[in-house]
Amino acid sequence: MAMEHFSELQTFLAVAEFGSFSQAAKRLRLARSTVSTQVQSLEKALGLALFHRTTRHVSLTADGERFAQRARVLVSGLEELTAEFSRRAGRVAGHLHVQMTESIANTLVLPRMAEFLRAYPDLALRISLSERAPDLAEEGIDVALRLSDNKDSAYRYKRFGQVNFVMAASPGYLARFGTPRHPQDLLRHQTIDFFDADAGRALDYVLVKGRETITVPADGDLAVDNARAGLTCALAGLGIYEDFDFLLRRHLQEGRLVRVLPDWRRPGPAVQALYPNGSKNSAPVRAFLRFLDSVLVPALRPAGEQKAAAT
Repeated sequence: MAMEHFSELQTFLAVAEFGSFSQAAKRLRLARSTVSTQVQSLEKALGLALFHRTTRHVSLTADGERFAQRARVLVSGLEELTAEFSRRAGRVAGHLHVQMTESIANTLVLPRMAEFLRAYPDLALRISLSERAPDLAEEGIDVALRLSDNKDSAYRYKRFGQVNFVMAASPGYLARFGTPRHPQDLLRHQTIDFFDADAGRALDYVLVKGRETITVPADGDLAVDNARAGLTCALAGLGIYEDFDFLLRRHLQEGRLVRVLPDWRRPGPAVQALYPNGSKNSAPVRAFLRFLDSVLVPALRPAGEQKAAAT
């Protein structure tokens, strides 16, 4: 088959994979009409019907099944060949759709994004911020950066480190109300609780010291459902606030917040990127994973290790 039909082969295989013109269009970032036109063009060139089409379902014909098996080998080989020579030339090009959780994106990744864009000027990058777990194939996402320990066998994962929760309050608040010495002291303080919409209530505080674990109910008069709002309230002296260490670190270093109950801690989730199986061979995905590694691994080290690395 002539090279002029290569993009049509890629489109055909996407429709075959998803069983849907619409989902293939999302994945390929094409209009649905373009996907339909390319498949029709391929069928015309072959003189074969490749799909059974109904208003609700798309499935391969017997000829389509046989053709898809051979086409996968051809397309995979040509994509690998192109990627190999692009790597040799040091060139990364194409499109990359990245989804990130807002807190880690705005605090750690986006402030360094200029480095990535300067390194790969031929790469078109789309960034989506969301706290929900994505369907990578459905939404056409190449890499998702999550704060989560959950894993799905449908995806591949790269772990960059783990976050921990830290409790802190403003110096003004502590001067007025004192400093808690034990987790149970939180019951006598104003806490800025985090309201979990899925649970329908504020989340309790689970504090760990050695082998001892204490749960303190969240029963403060102030609850927020957004980390930025909670931090703003804490800086304004409205109470004791718990959040991820990387979000509070700068404010602790600059004295706007003071660590509370430093001997007690609560381990947080892992920071990991997930991406579709097979996409690791994509030059844009590999490049972005390397960038995340350079940004996140140093930033997620415990405070003591960061100080040692800086000296």
